Amino acid sequence: MITYIDALGLARDYLEESEIPLEIVYEGEFSEGWFFCYQSKEYLDTGESAAKLAGNAPFIVDKWTGVLHEFGTAYSLESYLEEYIKLKLERSSE
Repeated sequence: MITYIDALGLARDYLEESEIPLEIVYEGEFSEGWFFCYQSKEYLDTGESAAKLAGNAPFIVDKWTGVLHEFGTAYSLESYLEEYIKLKLERSSE
C-alpha cells in the first residue's frame, strides 16, 4: 500500500512527461486511491483560452498497487471512479 505523498509524487512524475508544463488543479481521495485532474500551466497563469487543454482526462493512482490509471473524457469523474471500484471488487471476488 502506498501513501498520499507517494501517489502525489507519481502523479507529478506522470505530468512531467508531457511536452508542455502541466499542474494539478483538483485532487481527492476515494476508496481505492487518489484522483488527479490537471491543466496547462500557461492557461492557469494567463487565462488565455488558446492555452486551455481539451481532452485532458483525469487519472488515479491505486493505493494498493501504486499503478497509475488514465480515464477517458466521455463520462464524469464520479462515473469513472464508480466503475473502477466496481471492477476492483469483481476482480477480488474471482
